[in-house]
Amino acid sequence: MKTLFSKSLMVATLSSTLVLAGCGGGSAMSNEQLNTVVGSVVGGVIGHQFGKGDGRTVMTIVGTVLGGYIGGQMGRNMNAYDQRKVSDTLDNAPNYQKVSWDNNETNSEYSFTPINSYEANVNGQRSQCRDYILDVRDKRTGQPMQVQGRSCRNAQGQWVAVK
Repeated sequence: MKTLFSKSLMVATLSSTLVLAGCGGGSAMSNEQLNTVVGSVVGGVIGHQFGKGDGRTVMTIVGTVLGGYIGGQMGRNMNAYDQRKVSDTLDNAPNYQKVSWDNNETNSEYSFTPINSYEANVNGQRSQCRDYILDVRDKRTGQPMQVQGRSCRNAQGQWVAVK
């Protein structure tokens, strides 16, 4: 019964997140919405690794909410300029070379550090991947945020975040 409840809760949480994120009219999801969805899913998966019984369910919910919040904040702050900087860094910077920039339009400071390069199987295809650390500081509040993630090239050669 608890397993059924836990699985049902996970499905309901993911479904609700996808439905709510898709409510932006007929257009594609914004960067903030997409990162909220990805952050929620990744946070839920990570949270599910902790606790036992009802505690695991609580940790899954906490991970989903926290991941969605962090993902949404990242998506809200990163614009096309920042995404180009990240892509250029993934293309050109050697492992452990930090690349930093300011974006006055979003009032954010970024430091992006690729830490590992390798090939992996992504959606059934071999792909070039890189792990990274992204540090962001909101210049208005001084609030820092750090995200560790992984990006891989898709079939079109673009870098996309993966779990």
